[in-house]
Amino acid sequence: MSKKVAREKNLTAPERVTALDVVLPSGLGSVASGGHDELNVARLSLISAQSRVPSSYTSWTRTYQAGETTVTVTCTALTGHVVPHGLDNDVMVAIINLYLEDGCPEDGTIRVSMHRLLQAAGLNGSAHYYREVRQCLRRLQSTSYQIVQGWWVHGRQRHVDATFNYLWKVTATREDDDDIRSALEIRLPDEVARSIRDGYVKPLDLGVYRDLSSPPVRAVYRVLDALRWDSGSAQNRVTVNLLEWGERLSIYSAEPDKIRRVLQPAHEELTHRGILLGVEIEGRGKAQQLTYVFAPVTRLPDPELLHELTRRGMYPAVAGKYLHDHPDPVPVQRALRQFDAYPGRKQNAGALLRDMLIHPERYDDPLPLAALRGERLRPAAAVQPVLLEQEVEAAQVAELLALSPARQLSRLEHQLTFMQVTPHLSGSDRERLKRGVLNQQVSVVHLIQTLLRSLSQSPEERAALIRAALPA
Repeated sequence: MSKKVAREKNLTAPERVTALDVVLPSGLGSVASGGHDELNVARLSLISAQSRVPSSYTSWTRTYQAGETTVTVTCTALTGHVVPHGLDNDVMVAIINLYLEDGCPEDGTIRVSMHRLLQAAGLNGSAHYYREVRQCLRRLQSTSYQIVQGWWVHGRQRHVDATFNYLWKVTATREDDDDIRSALEIRLPDEVARSIRDGYVKPLDLGVYRDLSSPPVRAVYRVLDALRWDSGSAQNRVTVNLLEWGERLSIYSAEPDKIRRVLQPAHEELTHRGILLGVEIEGRGKAQQLTYVFAPVTRLPDPELLHELTRRGMYPAVAGKYLHDHPDPVPVQRALRQFDAYPGRKQNAGALLRDMLIHPERYDDPLPLAALRGERLRPAAAVQPVLLEQEVEAAQVAELLALSPARQLSRLEHQLTFMQVTPHLSGSDRERLKRGVLNQQVSVVHLIQTLLRSLSQSPEERAALIRAALPA
């Protein structure tokens, strides 16, 4: 078996650490722009990477293996439309991030001007792009997807079937394609909105994404980065079969050389920008495998603030995005104090806390400003009576114990994924964990408390603590 290795050295610009929850490799531009992407839609590559498609391209079906599971995805456009492609990727990335910026409304709807949507998609406000984005929205609303055993439900920790249109509903106050005052209401399908609220998202540097040269390169980067994060943490290497990779990206050719030629511009640009260290090609003909070697990333260690926000009701993705965009911990600590001292009823706790973060001037600060300067973390413990902390913890424990063992297991698995522990547990470890919880040999409360006490430790050390608590 022959082996070729295509590799370029990383750029020599000094490494730049951003406020994103990952440290980006060098050479990724001077301005960081944090964002997220929903992992299902990105990983499944629901939008064709091609800039243009023929008028006859109204449907496609893909079938591939994901471990021991056979995944089938079918895309069907309504009469008069072609399948989503090209700029549709950019529009969907923008909508997902606007939904996060709005705090993930329960109805899955964002309300935005056409001008703001263009900005979020990294497009200028020309009449041409107004018309293009109108067409994108029509395609996304009119196209249905059927996914068999390929949609991951984060709350249930399992793959399921799903059927939906990429956008459930789009309404506009004006029909003129180039009207800057056009106001839109865009509703995501329940499956996508719920997945985002459950935290099944990954970091996406929007500055890097928008700066890539063309829709095909951006599409390759989006899908490839989703595969990188598919296990719950960023992997340094991702290996794909060349033919399956071409089909997933809608490069419909059975000729390996042609697929590689189509991918070459994306490989060269992603390597030149320092996103990839190289692309390794192994094997011949239809057996060829591509291994993408990524520049390393390391998560920034601020899990405690993230935990403090999420345990008070903020969605993990919303809290993570806020901490990325606002790295200074002092305003976060102030908002936590304001939240804990709030005298009214907290009917929507997450929305209230988010409003306190965005509009701190609307709320009284329960401590004088001088008391803020010497404080680092655990603001709630500094101002809440011990009795109240005990009552809150007791209520959370009681809620957990009221669940069935299967539901407790789901909660625990979600916590393990969220704290990056799952990739460091072997298949045998996860089986022992599942058996122990379902047979009530292991206390889920104890395991979650163990995780929360280990916030300052690495994911590997947390995994060792969990492993030590499992039955033989």
